[in-house]
Amino acid sequence: MENKQTKFHQQQVALVAGATGFVGRFLIAELLKRGHHVFALLRNPIQQQAILEQWLSLKQVSIQRLSFIQGDVTQPKLGISEQDWEKLSSVNTLYNSSALFAWNLSMQQARAVNVDGALNLLRCVVQHCDLQRAVHVSGYMLTILSHLQQAGVCLEQPDRTNWSAVYQQLGAYEASKIEAHFAWIQQAEHLAIDWTIIHPATVCGDAVSGEIPNNQPIAQMIDLLKRRKMSAIPATPQHYLPLVRVDDLCQVMAQAATDINLSNQALLVAAEQKIPLSQLTQIIAQQLHVSAPRQHVPIGILKLILKWQWLADQLEMSAEMLSFLRTEQLELEPLKQFKQRWNMQTGDLKMAIAKTADWINQTAPSSIV
Repeated sequence: MENKQTKFHQQQVALVAGATGFVGRFLIAELLKRGHHVFALLRNPIQQQAILEQWLSLKQVSIQRLSFIQGDVTQPKLGISEQDWEKLSSVNTLYNSSALFAWNLSMQQARAVNVDGALNLLRCVVQHCDLQRAVHVSGYMLTILSHLQQAGVCLEQPDRTNWSAVYQQLGAYEASKIEAHFAWIQQAEHLAIDWTIIHPATVCGDAVSGEIPNNQPIAQMIDLLKRRKMSAIPATPQHYLPLVRVDDLCQVMAQAATDINLSNQALLVAAEQKIPLSQLTQIIAQQLHVSAPRQHVPIGILKLILKWQWLADQLEMSAEMLSFLRTEQLELEPLKQFKQRWNMQTGDLKMAIAKTADWINQTAPSSIV
């Protein structure tokens, strides 16, 4: 382990899983800007390669050091041919930003990609590549220990957790990300591979384009406000949604992979600005030129309401999303120290929120499924 740390250098040959996802493509752009060689793992390269190349071209990012590999984290050997594994043999950095994200998934659906797929990815890359650091994207809820304990996660011995009960309580998406976090660490340590886990806050667009896929949580909120479907704020005045700009997140990820201080460590990545949900909805509503909701509905009451599927469908909400609204102050000191080490600047969150609202306003259909 120590030898791998000392020989690790800043020039990355990176494999990015989840390459065409929201975080994945911005991460690839950041890595290419830094001069690293990147392999993008694509399930359907015939369709996805052209789209990703065009997107990078619009961002004025050179694709000279970008290669494409067909594969799928749910398949044996990732569905990668022996010839392609030879091409990947020089990969020294793995980024796992692949995830199946949706509300109301089944436990089986979520685990197939978010847990089993993540572990399959790590095993196969270790077996075939000269891997020195494995970076896994998790989520900020894993930094709130009281939340994990209340959900029934056994922090001292995660293997003893009744995961079925956790999935039942939190919903399959969040539960699968929590299970994957502990499983990824356990497997990386078993394989003697340096790991880094990134816990991002809810991701919004950047302050330039505001680009964001329609299925992202804040995009769904913006769309509800746009269509005047959010008549009240689903929280108390003390609640807020932790956020981070996608470009800030990807800068941290690209640098974290070479930071010895983050070897076998996790890092929470969130904006320092703590914007109450009421203020967040006002910023978005103002940008959309609609009225912002002013009344609050306590989360406990709303969770009871959303147990009726018909009402949940009418409100276009899921009880799963409510857990991500928090009142705690997140621990950002490690992130501040990291940014100081690398002289990293943070962008304007409120401007990014406004730009994200503009993006959804211009691109979103009349409803988001």
